[in-house]
Amino acid sequence: MTDILRSWIGSALPDWLIVLIAYLLVTVIVLFYAVGNFIVMVWAERRVVARMQDRLGPNRVGPAGLLQPIADAVKMFTKEDIVPRSADRWVHLLAPIVSLAPVAMMLAVVPWGRGWEPIDLNVALLYMVAVSAVSGVGLMMAGWGSNNKFALLGAMRAVAQLVSYEIPAVTALLTVVILAGGMSLMELPYLQAGVPVMGATILCGDPAGCSPLLYTTMTSFPGSTTEPVQALDLGLGWWVFTPVGLLGFIVFFIAALAEGERTPFDIPEADSEIVAGYMTEYSGMKFATFYIAQYILNFALSALAAVAFLGGWQGPGVAALANMGGPWVHVAAALSAFYLLAKIWLLFFVMIWLRGAFPRLRVDQLMDFAWKLLLPLVLVNIVSASLMVGLTQWTSAQWGGLISLDGVSPWQRQLIAILVTAIINIAAAYWILSINQRPAEVEWDEEGIVAP
Repeated sequence: MTDILRSWIGSALPDWLIVLIAYLLVTVIVLFYAVGNFIVMVWAERRVVARMQDRLGPNRVGPAGLLQPIADAVKMFTKEDIVPRSADRWVHLLAPIVSLAPVAMMLAVVPWGRGWEPIDLNVALLYMVAVSAVSGVGLMMAGWGSNNKFALLGAMRAVAQLVSYEIPAVTALLTVVILAGGMSLMELPYLQAGVPVMGATILCGDPAGCSPLLYTTMTSFPGSTTEPVQALDLGLGWWVFTPVGLLGFIVFFIAALAEGERTPFDIPEADSEIVAGYMTEYSGMKFATFYIAQYILNFALSALAAVAFLGGWQGPGVAALANMGGPWVHVAAALSAFYLLAKIWLLFFVMIWLRGAFPRLRVDQLMDFAWKLLLPLVLVNIVSASLMVGLTQWTSAQWGGLISLDGVSPWQRQLIAILVTAIINIAAAYWILSINQRPAEVEWDEEGIVAP
């Protein structure tokens, strides 16, 4: 955006003002996109869930109910704002803002397409995890400031759920950090080029005879110090196709469901148990702010899962179009943005499907699932990821002579790493699942009564 403004405005404005205007424009575009996307997500979820439950869903306001979210927004804006007399008014007011602001900030570091990165942070993964955790403070403020037992109980449930599932989510992302060797989100799609399972390990033997539509000069990512090579690039070297990436993706997506309070992890606002959870005493625009924050958080977590494990904007044809140069570079950028949005919406559709197909978990089941199943699995996955990096990149000197793969080609080393990590992950999953499915041992006292 800064380069575009410089080419348009030239020397009419000082450079610092052009940079400031560029950042403001990017911020406005991202926020408008987030709100517009929220409206479409609400409509899509209501229609899909209605179809799954053999209902019509919204179909009166506009064609196919397309204007129903607009009507709901008008109702929210004009509804009376009710604050309980005994509530802490400032905490009650600030809670929705504290919930929404950090969630919207997550979108700033998402690489929306090839060359379309609003901000490039070299610690973007850490930034997203840290910022998403701040929204939990807003939920606790809502429960405490409302001075309502149901709201406080819902807030405590929400924070307990966030803390419990934050650990497996962050640990799952650590596998990506190990594979990428850094925490920059912008680099991740470049590292997931190539072909399924093998990644970018299949190199061109004769660079002069390699088709530019299939083979790309791989420099890993902008700023990389590795030597460029001609590698087969179909844009499908996603880490989800490897055992390490697949297990990490499954754990992260389940944790994202819990962090986004999606079914079957929606106990913080279980309306049949605690009325509406931490939102019990909220109405009008304040309630809508919580609602928007929840959907944008789901969208941001889906985007993070897509970038970290599903290749981000990578897809067939992007590298070939970019190699053609000229205006085709912009076509490649548009195609890459389409790929990323398609992956995000696919993950969101899975969230909708889970909501319509599965019941809500109990709070004890939810905690057991996080601590006894997800966390052990993802810890094993970290070991597998470290082993995969060692088998594909380390020399015999780094192994201390224990393993020597120096004379093996890159694709053969990748294949060996895939087989070894697959065996480790499958064995670990089978062992941990068998332990968790084992019936609890029955304890009998001296009178033959079963202990509780």
